[in-house]
Amino acid sequence: MAIYGDYYKLGFARLGDKVWTDVCVPAFNFSDIVYHKGNVYAVNCHGNIFVCGCDGDEEGRHIRGREIAWLESKDWEKKYLVEPTSGSGLLLLVRYHKRLRFKYRTTHFSVWRLDLNYSDSFKDISCSLKQENDLGNESIFVGNASSTAVSSSEIIKPNCIYFTDDNKEPYYHKGGGHDMGIFSMEHHTIEPHFQGKSYHPVSPPLWYI
Repeated sequence: MAIYGDYYKLGFARLGDKVWTDVCVPAFNFSDIVYHKGNVYAVNCHGNIFVCGCDGDEEGRHIRGREIAWLESKDWEKKYLVEPTSGSGLLLLVRYHKRLRFKYRTTHFSVWRLDLNYSDSFKDISCSLKQENDLGNESIFVGNASSTAVSSSEIIKPNCIYFTDDNKEPYYHKGGGHDMGIFSMEHHTIEPHFQGKSYHPVSPPLWYI
């Protein structure tokens, strides 16, 4: 499953398919998706969270999405979904920044835990949101790729969010690539992790983990 197109819709393809098939979901402008315990979860720019699954179709030709939660937020605040290293529930990250066209800057993050009530049918899955202030011994990597949680080490700092500049439009004007850093959940501070230029006309920087 992937987010694609000018409207950031959800689409899926099975092995052997030559075209993408749209997920039947009453929303678009999706910002992140994650596979978790047999289902795909997605969040859009409005803070609507969906679970996707096969609606009585054993062959998986039709996939539907159903809204299970909503976090009130601004559309321009980027959202990410990530599975913690414990595999228990999901985390929703919201990225806040100053809205300047080419001098934009991330100011902080908020983290919300999705407490999921699982079911054999995606139609019966529900969840509640609870704000988290501490990631413990974990760190999270977000950007223009799959959001990933890892256990900290001597190199990776605990209780931090590592982020790259995934604001795509400014890259065409050589204004992108500067908004990167490490956000500390404990101190609410941001420090740089890369001092060079990361401008590229094709794609924002990606994490390889």
